[in-house]
Amino acid sequence: MPTHLDNTPNYMLIQSEEDLAPYLGVIREAKVIAVDTETTGLDPHSDRLRLVQIALDNGLVLVIDCFPFLPKGLPFLSALLSSNVIKVFQNAKFDLQFLLAQGITVQLPLFDTMLAAQLLQSSGGPTRVNLAALATHYLGMDLPKEEQKSNWSGKLRSEQLEYAGRDAEILLKLRDAMLPALRKNRLNEVARQEFACVRAVAQMEYRGIHLDLDRWDMLRRKTEAARDVALGTLYGYAGQPMVQTSLFGNDVTLGQNFDSNRQVLALLHRNGIDVEDTTHHSLAPHLNHPFVAALSEYRRTSKALSTFLNPLPGMVHPSTGRLHPRYGQNGAWSGRMSCGGPNIQQIPRDAAFRICFTAPQGRKLVIADYSQIELRVAAEIARDERMIAAYGTHDDLHRLTASLVSGKPLADVTKQDRQAAKAVNFGLIYAMGAKGLQAYAQDTYGQSMTLEEAAQFRDRFFTAYEGIASWHRRLRQHPPRESRTLAGRKHTYREASGLSGLTNTPVQGSAADIVKQALGQLVDALAPTKAFLVAMVHDEILIEADEHEADDVAQLLKKTMEQAGARYLKRVPAVAEVQVADSWAEK
Repeated sequence: MPTHLDNTPNYMLIQSEEDLAPYLGVIREAKVIAVDTETTGLDPHSDRLRLVQIALDNGLVLVIDCFPFLPKGLPFLSALLSSNVIKVFQNAKFDLQFLLAQGITVQLPLFDTMLAAQLLQSSGGPTRVNLAALATHYLGMDLPKEEQKSNWSGKLRSEQLEYAGRDAEILLKLRDAMLPALRKNRLNEVARQEFACVRAVAQMEYRGIHLDLDRWDMLRRKTEAARDVALGTLYGYAGQPMVQTSLFGNDVTLGQNFDSNRQVLALLHRNGIDVEDTTHHSLAPHLNHPFVAALSEYRRTSKALSTFLNPLPGMVHPSTGRLHPRYGQNGAWSGRMSCGGPNIQQIPRDAAFRICFTAPQGRKLVIADYSQIELRVAAEIARDERMIAAYGTHDDLHRLTASLVSGKPLADVTKQDRQAAKAVNFGLIYAMGAKGLQAYAQDTYGQSMTLEEAAQFRDRFFTAYEGIASWHRRLRQHPPRESRTLAGRKHTYREASGLSGLTNTPVQGSAADIVKQALGQLVDALAPTKAFLVAMVHDEILIEADEHEADDVAQLLKKTMEQAGARYLKRVPAVAEVQVADSWAEK
């Protein structure tokens, strides 16, 4: 028989299928349920699911003890969470991964109070989005959380069970309070998108991506050797370091510190290199000098070693043999995702790094990214007729821009001209000045241009693309207090945002909307296959598939991404470029 919790008569402890029998009727009648979990730890691959709490819209709360309830009760949970009932979570990404570990896939519709709160932060919502903060802000309730970190692996105390039931019950009240705020602030569409996308984020984190550790170690040793060669060159200019034994018996290196900007600047001046600072941009004109070339190589290799090559092997999960990056679904105000543990979004584009990210034997990576998505979004927002026409006829916008700003006929545009035009296009839609464009072209695309050339290119760009110029003028003359992405995501500006901030947020945010829309659709689209999402990097999506179905998955991925783009881009086609590969380097 189900057990009443003493202080909460509507909370029922369920330990078997028989305990559920009296409630199956009211469960089937429910239109909305809240779902919460308690686990023995934070890792879905090594920790266990202890409780699943289900709060019904009639006030009943079922606290299911999974230790005795599973696996026999698995069909009940699976059927309930795959039904059409609205499921309310707080930080669904966490719960969904522990459910995935049980083979349970949660189907839409879904409502995540944490994601809703993040969307409402620009509309007077609380800065913190944990459950206690939301209860205080939206319900005026003080929610005790002392039991959150208690031991969930042993015999459960009544205080723990009551805490667990209360956390589920309050989610229904929060949804009731937050829905009007979402509607009032016209955030319904972007909320729907975020709620669908969270299932994809949970899948990417849970599945992880395969790293070839042998190749990675070869790259590490090669990079260490290159660093040592660069150090040898630098010591030729600065003098060899001295090594002495400290009071504690360990060796201490004395001498030049090439990570010290002050010491490096002094060395540069000593060797006749007249620069104001040691930034990459300032040193770029002097890369032919052996000292500067060695310094640049030392910095590149040292950063690669400390940021990626040394730490990543230790992040491979001992149970899965894979990396499991963690994504912040709303990691930036624009709506772009952040990533950590490791930050796979910052893995160098160099093929030597990306060839180490592979599919296991018998599997393939299916990789797709959007073609020039931010430029397409800018054309849509600004209604720039020339850009819209070029994309409508599938012209190469970078070649077109190269022709327009250089005065060359299209047939005479070189690869170098096109590369410089990338900097012009991507820089000037965000209102860079001539000096900023000059630096951006050098630092990002390795293209040198004089300040006069940058100013000339800038003038010609805005003459050619009058829609972009008019959009910028409107923003400059009447700076808005808030902006909306194409999906309706709201952002409130600070006073000193500047024109670059006013253009950046709606463009990057709308590009993020499109990728999230695609991710949300892909979970169900991939369900009939053996493929699953393993990573996303800004506008790029990576899927792992069985090799015999990889080509079909590639077509499905391309179709889904382009459909997602078409939901928001009405004047400009969204184009996804897809590749079936053995490693990430092949895209």
